[in-house]
Amino acid sequence: MNDIRPQKGPAASSGRPLREGPAAGSPAVDRALMLLETLAEGDGLTLSELGRRLGLAPSTVHRLLAALAARRLAEADPATQLWGVGPGAFRLGAAFLRRGGLADRARPVLARLAEASGETAVLAVADGDAALVVAEMPGASSLRAVLPPGTRLPYHATAPGKALIAHLPLAQVRALLGRAPLPALTPRTLTDQGELTADLATLRHGGWLAERSESATGQNGIAAPVFGGAGDPVAALGVTGPAARLDDAALAALGPQLAEAAATLGAALGGPARHLPPAARGR
Repeated sequence: MNDIRPQKGPAASSGRPLREGPAAGSPAVDRALMLLETLAEGDGLTLSELGRRLGLAPSTVHRLLAALAARRLAEADPATQLWGVGPGAFRLGAAFLRRGGLADRARPVLARLAEASGETAVLAVADGDAALVVAEMPGASSLRAVLPPGTRLPYHATAPGKALIAHLPLAQVRALLGRAPLPALTPRTLTDQGELTADLATLRHGGWLAERSESATGQNGIAAPVFGGAGDPVAALGVTGPAARLDDAALAALGPQLAEAAATLGAALGGPARHLPPAARGR
């Protein structure tokens, strides 16, 4: 691909002079979008590797990356200098999902989960530095968790939040969480990133992940990711309730059902018909 640069001299038909730089017109916009797509497909790429893949000069790639980074659409890992998608891309994806009727499609699934579990079922999407609840179905009990749409859930301390980041490349997880110790919301919150990484691996193995008094004392939860058309997690289905009812036995019994519901919703969104790991099938 040629590095197309705006020509100097002639004025635009509107009488305004053509401006140089990434905002010059559709070729620059197209290059920026192709760069963003390449970042999304990779698991951390150097500037020179991006230039080779796109057929662009390193100076052009650097200028485009700077523009994307200013909008938090791209980020470089300070330790490795590898570039990846930034948290701003999650905010754009969340806006699309909210506009695209994801919550409407999920309501029948949420209703079945709430009825089967007796607890509050929620749907959450990634929204910048937190998971955002976009739909809620209350359980039948008068004593229940309340997570209305608009509630923001920390990625590291809630089951829906962890379900959204469990399948992401490590560089993207670090971009979302940072490198400092994670804030403790309760005595059981996982604040060590190594411990959190190990916890996220349980979802990749079993298809679902639990939360035990990590965001609120006496409240447990469980969640599974919903995979969209590109095979990436676009949302999380979760069930939350009092720890006295949603104990380890209840979580273990509900996990496969939740993973199956998430796979069904993902298929309705154009994702894979099934995205269940072997451990979650046939239970």
